[in-house]
Amino acid sequence: MDVSTREPTSVEKKQQTLANMTKMIALSQYHSLFCISGGGAGKTWTIGRTLNEQRQDWLLLNSHCTALQLYRILFLNRNNNLILFFDDCDGMYRSAVHLGLLRSALYGQPDRIVTYHSSQLPDDLPSSFQTTSRFIFCANQVPKKSPMFDAVMTRCLVYRMDLSNEEIIEQFRVMSEKGYPGCPPDAAAEIVDFIEQHGNERRLSMRLLTPAIRIYKFCTEESTDWRPVLLAQLQNLGRPTSGTKRINGHTKDARILKQAQEKFPDSVKEQQEWFCSKTNKSRATFYRVMSRCRPEYGE
Repeated sequence: MDVSTREPTSVEKKQQTLANMTKMIALSQYHSLFCISGGGAGKTWTIGRTLNEQRQDWLLLNSHCTALQLYRILFLNRNNNLILFFDDCDGMYRSAVHLGLLRSALYGQPDRIVTYHSSQLPDDLPSSFQTTSRFIFCANQVPKKSPMFDAVMTRCLVYRMDLSNEEIIEQFRVMSEKGYPGCPPDAAAEIVDFIEQHGNERRLSMRLLTPAIRIYKFCTEESTDWRPVLLAQLQNLGRPTSGTKRINGHTKDARILKQAQEKFPDSVKEQQEWFCSKTNKSRATFYRVMSRCRPEYGE
């Protein structure tokens, strides 16, 4: 997506903030970053792209990891130039042993000392070592009211990258404005309209658009209606959490429609063009909003 000729979306601005913080780690301006957001916010993609742009070597760790395995990873990478990138390892942050190791690895000047005293410690691992490693952590969920986890967070740069449904829909419109192979721009805009209309009580994800396009393409090739399939996908999504903003799209669209009607009272065509330019929505959406709001405005 070319942002050079338009104002960046809210999602793009947040991803740029995360990229700037990642760059600080790559340039050794800080040794650790912790990013928290719901799934599908683009945090992994943003971090990986930024590290590659900085020509920074990094090691991705994104599966179950025992405390002893974590200790070994920390030891083996104690003084190399790798950045250790822990992604989707949320279980670590509920374990006192894991958190204790991370606290030690993240605090101390100039070197940080990590210790592990256990009869199960293998002979090839020392009971303590110094580390100069750099870290990036990504998590969808983190424990609440956990002093040990809070102590880890105080040792990191922290970015909470929450995306509202409205911000996700805005990003979908930008992503789909030129269409996709087998899905022209008008169809892509209709898909986004459908997601907005039927997903307002669901927790949307940035990962939703690609399967939606695939559903459209498959159903079109099979000469069947794509809407029931996509609706089933939407109904499988979770409800928004208390901290997630829900779409108030109908109210916003009605307000912009009213402004368009006041600005161009004698031309529906000009109302439609102005509405679409302000909302980045399709012509079909304009007429749906106008039909929905007609009783309100007495038309």
